[in-house]
Amino acid sequence: LLLNLEMVRRDECEFSNFMIHPGHGRRYVPFAFISTKPVLSFFSTKCFAQYKRKKNPRFVAWTRTFRRLNKKSSEAVTAKSRNRKSNRQPRAIVGMDLATIQERRAARPPPKNRTAQRKAAEAEMAFRKGQKK
Repeated sequence: LLLNLEMVRRDECEFSNFMIHPGHGRRYVPFAFISTKPVLSFFSTKCFAQYKRKKNPRFVAWTRTFRRLNKKSSEAVTAKSRNRKSNRQPRAIVGMDLATIQERRAARPPPKNRTAQRKAAEAEMAFRKGQKK
């Protein structure tokens, strides 16, 4: 006997939006007020208790609503687009024209290459640690 799984009716939890498979979950019929839905389905007693306490599923971290709103799904992470870096144009500043700024920049000494200094310091530290042992 083969079962067609697409024909199986699955409900969605009113609180957490989890799928409820047949034979699972809890059903609740509110009678104190007129509801648009006569029967509410809940995934678990935990969901039902949160609903009765009038908790908002958007602020409860384990609900699908929260995860959707806060972009916690793995599909959203992979689809992130990279921003392009904007090009900076050299401009004049108040009290100094562009030509003067470029002259001063050219006159400044080039920045020091500190990689050699760092490597020497790391080698010295390694040597000191070797001597302590």
